[in-house]
Amino acid sequence: MNICMTRRALPVFGLLALAAAVTASPPARKNITVTLERKEIRDLDASGLILVFFLELANSSRTGYSFSEYDYRVVVEGADYFALKTGLESPIPVAGEAATRISLPVKITYADLFERVPAAAGLPKASCYVTGLMIFTDSRGRLEKIPFAFSGDFPVFEDLEVEVKPLDIKTLTIGGAEFTLSFTLRNKNSFGLTLGPLAYKLEVEGRAIAEGTLAGGKTIESRAELTFSLPLMLDFFEVGREVFEIFQKPSAAGRLSLESRSESTWGVFKLSLAKTADIPFLRPQ
Repeated sequence: MNICMTRRALPVFGLLALAAAVTASPPARKNITVTLERKEIRDLDASGLILVFFLELANSSRTGYSFSEYDYRVVVEGADYFALKTGLESPIPVAGEAATRISLPVKITYADLFERVPAAAGLPKASCYVTGLMIFTDSRGRLEKIPFAFSGDFPVFEDLEVEVKPLDIKTLTIGGAEFTLSFTLRNKNSFGLTLGPLAYKLEVEGRAIAEGTLAGGKTIESRAELTFSLPLMLDFFEVGREVFEIFQKPSAAGRLSLESRSESTWGVFKLSLAKTADIPFLRPQ
């Protein structure tokens, strides 16, 4: 009897051992891995930027997959910024035993950011965390879901302040004028900006009186300012006799527009500045 009981007990112990092994077994190995290669900031300007994550999709199996849809959640300074779920109109093929590189862009718009994450306003830079799920499909319609999580920082950029100085008129005749246009750029950011070629246009009472491009290479350090002084000549026969009459006034409504691309530790910024103000005229005594 004891032998019989022993023989019957053996399969029971075997089943228990097998169940324990199944319970303790690790999750199935994924065929696809997602790796962050690098990060890059693009299209920086006063309205926002694009934070781009460059990823490698490595397929270790012989079976080809298609990257078909994904969803992700963006957290900035510990608060939810936005979430997105989308399917790709043209799925990206991921060949078997090969690696495919893609980019995942995250657009940051400062106006939306400050509304949804007030803590980001006034910071020199903000911390961003992106987490989500990528879904891949093979030829049989089988899915492989790969979670991912990446982090990165981005600048909270403040546009430069522009101050237009009074126009210093050196000479003034019925035919033209010689004058100096001076203006100051103030950088309120925590990093310096090296200006590229700076295009400028000065208008008074709606008439363009000066336009050109200054050579780049000058740097405006953090929390600092830079002043430009441009000696200019004006031919009233070209721009109109009305400008001569405008120059007779003590001041006039003016607008200075500036365009440039500047380099910084964060990458290239696009600058598009304009200052509208009443500009005094300093005429020769």
